Parts: sequence; C-alpha cells; structure tokens
Amino acid sequence: MTPHDDQAFSSDKALSGLKGMLISSASGTADTPRAHLVNPFAVECLADIGLQDDACRLAITGKALQAIRWCKSVAGEEYGRTLSWGGHPDTARDTALATPCDWLDLPQSYMEPLLIKYASHHGFDVRFNTELLSTARQPDGTILCTLRDLTTRLTYQLTTSFLFGADGGRSTVARQFDFPFTKKPSQGVACNILFSADLTPLMTDARASQLQIIANPSRRHTGGIALGSGPTLRVVRKWNQWLLSSVVMGSPSSDPFAGVSRSDPFAGVSRSDPELVASIHEIIGDSSIPVEVLRLDPWVIRETVADVYHTPPAGASESTNVFLLGDAAHRHPPAYGLGSNTCIQDAYNLAWKIAYVARRLAGRSLLATYTAERQPVGAQLVRESNDAIRKHVDVWAALGLTAPTPEEGQAQIDALAQDTPDGAIARKTLHDALEAKREEAESLGLTMNQAYVSTAVYLADETGPRPAVDGNPVIRPLISTYPGSRLPHAWLDVATRRKAISTQSLAGHGAFVLFTGHGGAAWRAAAEAVARRTGVPITVYGIGIGLDYIDVDRRWELTREVEEDGPVDWETINLPSKKP
Repeated sequence: MTPHDDQAFSSDKALSGLKGMLISSASGTADTPRAHLVNPFAVECLADIGLQDDACRLAITGKALQAIRWCKSVAGEEYGRTLSWGGHPDTARDTALATPCDWLDLPQSYMEPLLIKYASHHGFDVRFNTELLSTARQPDGTILCTLRDLTTRLTYQLTTSFLFGADGGRSTVARQFDFPFTKKPSQGVACNILFSADLTPLMTDARASQLQIIANPSRRHTGGIALGSGPTLRVVRKWNQWLLSSVVMGSPSSDPFAGVSRSDPFAGVSRSDPELVASIHEIIGDSSIPVEVLRLDPWVIRETVADVYHTPPAGASESTNVFLLGDAAHRHPPAYGLGSNTCIQDAYNLAWKIAYVARRLAGRSLLATYTAERQPVGAQLVRESNDAIRKHVDVWAALGLTAPTPEEGQAQIDALAQDTPDGAIARKTLHDALEAKREEAESLGLTMNQAYVSTAVYLADETGPRPAVDGNPVIRPLISTYPGSRLPHAWLDVATRRKAISTQSLAGHGAFVLFTGHGGAAWRAAAEAVARRTGVPITVYGIGIGLDYIDVDRRWELTREVEEDGPVDWETINLPSKKP
C-alpha cells in the first residue's frame, strides 16, 4: 500500500478491534501537498472516527477557499472568477440542507499524519520503507505476501486474510492480480511546482482565492520554460507556500517519468533553474518577492478506471479477498477535487463490510457489493474530471491562450474592453466559458448524489423509481430517503436543548441505525431482538416530541433504517403501529 488511500482504510472505525498491517514503499507520509480539497461527504467520514476537529484545525476554510479567479498575474488584471466550494449562495444553502459538515482545504501532507496516527493507535502496524514483491494465493484462500524492507534489504513473508491495493496509479496489487481496466489515451502531461514566497502584501480580500489561473498570452510565447496554457496557482499555507500546477494538453510520446522526451515540456527542468524562478515571478506579478522552489513533480493526465474493484468475483471457488481502493482503482486529473475524497469514501464503504465478514456477522457475498456500489462512482469521477479539464480549454481560448501567435492572443484580451461587435463577441465567449466552469466550482451534487444499487440495498418495497434531481445533478444534491441514497441530514436535540446533533452523527460508528417515531415501539423491540439473536449491532433512536430527540427544524418526518456507512438501506412509509 501507499500513503493516503490505505491510511483512510486502516483508520476506519468499523475496523476497531481487528489487526492489520499498512505498508508503503515511501519513507513516510506525503512530503508534498498533492490532494487538498476535502468535500463535506469526506468530512462526514472523518467525523465518524473523531478526526473532524483535527482536520478543521489544520485546514483552510472560508473565503480563502471559496473562489477561483482568472487573471493576468496575482497582482495583475482579473478577467473573471467563479465562487467555489460553498462560496456561491446557492451552494451554501444546499450544503447547509444536505450535510452538517463544510468544505475544507487540507493538503495531503497534513491529512496523512492524522490518518496514520489514528490507524497506528487502533490495531494497525504501520511500516514505511517496505515494498510488496509478490503474492501467492494459498489453498485455504489466504494470501502469502513477500515483502522487502528497503532499509535492511531483508525479505520476509506473511499471510493475510484480506489484501487491499491502495497503492496508487501504478498499483502492484492491480498488476499481480490482473485487474481489468478501461483506459483512454492520456490527455497530456503536467507538473506540480511547490515553492515558498510570502505574498501577504498582495493578498487583499478581493484577491483571496483557492486557485488563481494565469492568463497571459504573451508569457506563453516568450520561450524558456513552458508552463502550459493556463498555469494554476494554488495556496497551500496562507500566504507563504504555493503549488503551481502546469498542464500541457495533448498525448505525450513517452512517459515523462521515464526520461527526457521532446513532447514533455518539463523534461530537464530543475528547481534551481533561474528561468523557472523568473516564470514564477511573472505569474506573481512582482519580481521583488523572494521565491524558493522546493520541489518539482511531473505527472500524466490519466483517464482510467478498474472494471471491478475486487477479485475473484463473487461465486468463484476462491474467496473474495483482494480489493482496490483509491487511485489504484480510478486514475484521473484533479478537476472537481474528488480524488482523495473518493479514496476516503471507498475506504469507508469497504471497511465496515470487511469488519462484519471478519467477525462472522455477514456472509462473504457482502464483499461483492463494494464493486457494485463504488465502481460506478469511480467511473463517473474519471469521466467528469477529464471532461472538466477539457472545458478549461474553452476558457483558455476565450483569453487568447490558444492563439497561434502572442499578438493574436493579446488582441483577444484587448477585445474584451472594446465597444465593438468583436468586443461583444469576445465578452460573450468568455462569459459562456466561465459559466460552464461554474459546474465544477459548485459541484455539491456530484459529491453527494451517489446512488447505491446492490444486494445490500433492499428495493422490493419500492413502488416507483428513484426520484430525479431538481436541476443539474452535478450542482444540486438529491436529498431523499430512497434506499441506496445518502441519509438525509436533519438537526436533532434533546427536548431541553443542550447541543444540536445531526442524524449523520447518530449513524455509522460500526452499527446499523433504526430511526423511529411515535408508534415505533414495536420496531424498536424488533431491532433489539434481531441484534440479540444475530449479534449485529443496531442502534435505535426515537425522533419526535417526548422521544429520544426532537426534530429541531421539522425536517425529519419519516421513519427510516440506515445502512452502517451512511446510505439508506431500507425504508418503510406505511408502518404498522403495533407489529414489526
């Protein structure tokens, strides 16, 4: 395993009491920011294991997170912006209705230590500098793993009941077990440039934003180091550490990690290159500010998703006990900021199922529902994130960044201010391109509208199809109790009002949950009897005046039973008042 994806899995509270080992060939947790946006769904997962407060303490929140701007330079002219990640009033309203949690910007280099600490304190042996060399399935279905300690160079073996490949885009587990993938050609190459520079004097409230996309047609044609059509400056720590992401669209002729290629514009560039510092100064718009380049990390834009997330398939003679999670299963650009969030949610979905099977509370067929529920989510993520990258080109074109010459590109910029027919067309083109990018910036629906369909979701009582989203499903969340949907959020409290708590906070924690209302005593008794007979933990809460909790905002009206990891597993509307 490699950091982050595996750490999220081994940190899941449902695994409490089980023993495992987390290995990584890296020497420690992430030393660069990498993934950073944490959406409310992922924060809910962190809350379930008690890490929400720590995550919020380390994260960037508020206005510094809630805008994306297109500008000539940080200090230069602004051409447009979108309000993002809860910054738009409509998204803020929908977020407040859909979840008790908010958006965070928490770099991977800060998130991973939180997850590692939790995992190591809850039964997981964490070993860095360790690589997986080979695997062999044993007659009893277990897997013999050969490992190598990269410090001592010694090899050793261990046997495991389950193997989780959360080992990134070059997954050893995926290769060794021949997981099938659907792949499309690479969209191009990119490079992350981590640098320190104190931009506090430049960061007025009006300029504060999570991402600043630089649109300077003349800079793109000046020679020297190519930084792509619209290099994106991202704040890592306010306002002195930054990550510059440069993307060059088009399929590379070779993997930039493998060596120098003419189609790789970042080949041969080092962090000490004076031209690189000069380019960063131009992007900042102030050459007097000291800049220290800390790290360069090239990467390839991928459009790849595993067809199945577990092997062997359910019903095979061998046990289903090898799984892919995170980037090992879905590989894509960072648009929508869904990568690490989907990693966390993959882990959250799988962990409780592993725990239930390991404790003999469920049969192994439950494990196949991981693919059924999560693979469609990963496939959608890969598709949507690559489409979003392609939509960037429309904004670049509107700002002259794809023009064949610097003069033509600057002419497009100049036209934006002209009171001419060409100026009107230029402004309309830019307006439409930025409006299309709002979908990415306001993508609450994409983060929350997962609809699980599997044998773990009971649909036999349903008389109609799943309700449709009112509006754009990428933007608007579907708040529904239809089985397989996310548990609706509603604020509850005891009648004497101590502290409001969300329905989301009552769910999870390794148990199924039954919410009842008035007349639900028989359902409570039935749930308690099932729990005693099967050993499956079921927590019961009554919602209503005179019951366990009152419905503070009157948003909770129906009685529901909820699957352990958050989605609604089953619902009934016409409840008998006396018989379960």
